[in-house]
Amino acid sequence: MNNTGQQLAIAFKQTEWNTPNVYNQLRAIMKNEEEVYAFCLEFLTNNIKSSTLFDSALSYVSEEHFCILAKTAIAILQEKESKLAESLLEYASIQMPHILHPYIEELLAINANGDSYYADYYWRYLPAEQLEPYLTQFLHIDTDLETKIKVFNCLVESRNIQVIEQLIPHALTLELSTYASASDYVDGYLESVGLYIEQGKVKSYCSEQTYHILFEPKYLNKPSTVHLNRTDHPTWNGTPLADKYKIGGYLAEDENNPFMHIITLDPIPKGLNISLPTLVLGCHLRELNENGVVYYQHDEQGMPHKIGELGIIEWTEEYAMVPTEVSIAPTDARWAYQSWASSNSRENLFRIGGEPTWIQNADLLTCPISGEKMQFIMQLDSEIPDVQGGEVYYGSGGICYIFYCEKSRVSGYVMQCT
Repeated sequence: MNNTGQQLAIAFKQTEWNTPNVYNQLRAIMKNEEEVYAFCLEFLTNNIKSSTLFDSALSYVSEEHFCILAKTAIAILQEKESKLAESLLEYASIQMPHILHPYIEELLAINANGDSYYADYYWRYLPAEQLEPYLTQFLHIDTDLETKIKVFNCLVESRNIQVIEQLIPHALTLELSTYASASDYVDGYLESVGLYIEQGKVKSYCSEQTYHILFEPKYLNKPSTVHLNRTDHPTWNGTPLADKYKIGGYLAEDENNPFMHIITLDPIPKGLNISLPTLVLGCHLRELNENGVVYYQHDEQGMPHKIGELGIIEWTEEYAMVPTEVSIAPTDARWAYQSWASSNSRENLFRIGGEPTWIQNADLLTCPISGEKMQFIMQLDSEIPDVQGGEVYYGSGGICYIFYCEKSRVSGYVMQCT
C-alpha cells in the first residue's frame, strides 16, 4: 500500500499545484524519514517536471536515503536526460558531497548539470588519493585545453590547498578564459571557494567553524498559507549555545546617513581570528547600499569608527534592524556550505564564520590600512524587520558580507544582490 509521501508525489504528478494544501501535506511528512524518502523516490523516478516542491523535500532526506537517491539519479542520467535527477545531484553536492565521491567517473561521463556554476560542487573535499590522477592529467603536456580547464575547475573546487598549489604555475601559462587573464581567472576561482594567493602560497580567508544566527520565531517568520515557513528549515533550528548577542538599533542616528548597529560579539565566537574581547559591528547601511563597500577601524573597546568621510546619501533610505537578542548554533556539516540560488529563500543565510554565500562573483576585501586580504567573519540576509515597520534590504534583497583584518582591527562591508 502506498504511504503518505508516495501518495503526495503521485497526486502532484496528476494535479501539480492544484493539489490541495500541497505544502501543508509536505510539512506533515517532513519529519518522517521514510515518508520523505518515499515522496522523493516516487517523484524522482515517475515525475517528469522539476519542481521547488521536490527541492524543498530534499532538505529533510536522511543521509542513508540520499545515498540511494543519488545512485538512482546517476542511473537515470546514464539512460536519459532528467532535470529532476540533475536537481537531486545539485542538492547532494551542496549538502553532502561525500556521498557522490564514489561516482566521480560516472558523474564526469554524464556531465550532470552541464556548464552550470554548481556542476563541480561534488568535488568538495574529495580525498587526496582520488585527486592525484586528475592532477597528473592536468599537468600532462598532451591533455587538451578544454579538458585542462574542466579539471582545473574541479580540482579547485576540492579546496585541497596542496593540490591547488601544484596547479597554479601551469594554470597561469594557459588561456583559461577568453574574458579574463589567466591570473585574474585563477584569483577569481580561488576566491569563489574561500581561498586566495599570498606570496605564492594558497591561503583560506574563511574560518573552519561555522555558526548560524538564530532568532526568536516571531521576530522573522512571515505566516504563509502556501509555502513552507522559512523557519521550518533545519538551518533555523540548530542547538544554540548559551551566549546571547545583541543586534539591531542605532550606534548614532543621522537623518541622512545613520550608523546602524549590526551585532555586538561579546564573547567572540570560537574559531574567529579576532583578539579583541568584544567586537561591535556597525555599518552606515545607506552608504553601503549606495556605494557598495564601507570600512571601519575598531578601538581597544571594539567600537567601530568609519574610515573616510561620512557620505552624503542621495538615493537610498534604510533604517536600523529592530533591536533584539539572538543565539548562535554551531552549523551541522550538512549546511556548512550554502548556495544562494539553491537555498531559494528556504534556508537560514544569517551566518558567522565558514564560507560566504556569494550571490555573484566572489568579492574578497583588502584592508585599506594593512593592504592585506581580510578574513570573512559573517553575513546577513535581507528581509529582517526594521524599526519603521518595514524590512532591511541589502540592495534589492541581497546579502551583506562582513570581513575583518586582525592586524589593523578593521572591519569591511560589501553587499551583493541580483
